[in-house]
Amino acid sequence: MEKNIINLTINDLKPGMIIAKDIEQDRTVLLAKDVIITEAILVKLKKSYFVDKISIYEDDTLYKANITKKTAESELKKVEYKFNDICDNLYQVMNKSNNIQSDIMDEIRKLTKELQEVIKNPNAVINDIVFYGSGNDTIYRHSVNVAAISSLLGEWLKFDNRKIKLLIYSALLHDLGKTQIDNNIFDKPSGLTIKDYNEIKTHSLLGYNIIKKLNFLDKSVCQGILMHHEREDGSGYPLGIKGDKIPKFAKIIAIADVFDAINSDRSYRKKKTPFEAIQIIRKESFGKLDYNYCNVFLNHIINYYMGRNVLLNNDETGKIVQMDINELDKPLIFLNNEFVDLKEKKKLKIERFIL
Repeated sequence: MEKNIINLTINDLKPGMIIAKDIEQDRTVLLAKDVIITEAILVKLKKSYFVDKISIYEDDTLYKANITKKTAESELKKVEYKFNDICDNLYQVMNKSNNIQSDIMDEIRKLTKELQEVIKNPNAVINDIVFYGSGNDTIYRHSVNVAAISSLLGEWLKFDNRKIKLLIYSALLHDLGKTQIDNNIFDKPSGLTIKDYNEIKTHSLLGYNIIKKLNFLDKSVCQGILMHHEREDGSGYPLGIKGDKIPKFAKIIAIADVFDAINSDRSYRKKKTPFEAIQIIRKESFGKLDYNYCNVFLNHIINYYMGRNVLLNNDETGKIVQMDINELDKPLIFLNNEFVDLKEKKKLKIERFIL
């Protein structure tokens, strides 16, 4: 059933209410739809924005304050269970790929529909990806995470439903070619040799050569698979193309791919923090990843970081109050009843989110 939407002034907003429409200023999204309003967001709205009314969802009592920790944990478990289920089914699909037929895409369509149902709760989805990443599963769970992130970015870019579905197909299958490479290469604790890396670089072409057999499939799906490792400055592979020659799907999947990889454990390194992950996306936006798409991604994703509790490297916990788009890994936090700017406290570092 559709939720009612009402418009409130900033002074009437309460923590726990949920934003019903993107808040935009000069064509930039300030706060995204479905973000839960926190004390930190209220401070941000009152100090930084010139918005008369905010659209929020209404029920019989309005959305009550503060989703509880128990609720957040429950939502996280539901998403994790569903992602693992989709991951298991994706494994079955990908390992039929040597004899690929049209029924493979029937299964991908089914998984896409299931994924879109999960993504209706973007807060829980982002929580899940930030908390769990894809672990050491560099193919199947990684592909599910990349598809979820790509779908969210497609929505933020105002893609229509058909285009988002095609984007998810491409993202789910973007690493299909890795199933044709010796799995031991991905599990090396010592890292990759140049020979290993060159072999892994063939995966995008291998996956493309499998999927292109499906003549009925929209070419945008195949292009995303082939070119998701191309980079804006021409330093990518397999074609070494630049800028506007890189298809939209490939640009989007590239951002999602980098975000999940950085935020996940690998056999040769531990995951980075969620803040390091978005800071790397920011740096890569200057020459490697599409600048405009990265801006849309970051301006939305930081809304899900705001108000979050975090564990610091001194074992204390604080809350995110404000983030600087140029130094995303060093936010302003509320710690021990005072505001602490991590740009000034060089020794303090965020280790991870906590519920």
